[in-house]
Amino acid sequence: MKINLVYIGVLWATILLWIPEVHAQNKGSQDTTARKLTLEPTLGKKDYDYRGEEITYPRVFGGLTFTRIDWGFSRLVDNGSFKMGEENQFLEIKKASNFGFDIAQIGIRFNDAFKVYASAGFEWNYLRLKSDVILDAESTPLSYRLSDITYKKNILTSTYLRIPLSFEWRGRKNQRGHRPKIAFGAMTGILLKGTQRLKSDDQGKQKFKDNYNLARFQYGAFARVGYRSMGVFAKYYLNDMFEKSPAQKNLNNFTFGLTLGF
Repeated sequence: MKINLVYIGVLWATILLWIPEVHAQNKGSQDTTARKLTLEPTLGKKDYDYRGEEITYPRVFGGLTFTRIDWGFSRLVDNGSFKMGEENQFLEIKKASNFGFDIAQIGIRFNDAFKVYASAGFEWNYLRLKSDVILDAESTPLSYRLSDITYKKNILTSTYLRIPLSFEWRGRKNQRGHRPKIAFGAMTGILLKGTQRLKSDDQGKQKFKDNYNLARFQYGAFARVGYRSMGVFAKYYLNDMFEKSPAQKNLNNFTFGLTLGF
């Protein structure tokens, strides 16, 4: 499936899921009706009052969700530089992107401003390679061969199960009831699959599946800053992107972009 089709599909799913909910809330002895937009679709116990209930802390929350949708760019970092070293020239990219979201969460809100939670979801990283190279499947260390075919697309995709641990602070509500938010934490991930997709006039579309020595377990740090339900994110993966491949030692992944449902 094309990358843009994946994005469009998730965007439409988000629009359909994030339908504003209108509910009544009792306050004191007067009956008032408050309109609130629920931009974090969750099946389970929420970390905020949404039925006019009195809030008590600490408050445990969790369940299924569809939120923290990250959509941004990726940059490879080779020994601290965005420029690839001589041995990694075949991994030079035209452009790269990162996409992911959470589908489950559990945590504790300690007070109105601070909460800690663990979540789980999926993450994809797309590297559009400049060179007409074909990565060797089932080869350790990572190796490749140059093709005599000119490819219109040459994309290396990695798919991970992501499991971040987040520490989130939110400020006071403004006159409209909106808040600024800051979150940071550690993230881990388990490799689900690797794929190389090729497209050319000579051979059409081709797809090859292999782990391509991609790290089976990834880990790093992240940060998010936002307002209402939107924000920006940055993630840096501390592990080598490829394992058991000495030429790619200290080759890391750095991603940044927009977050929806934060």
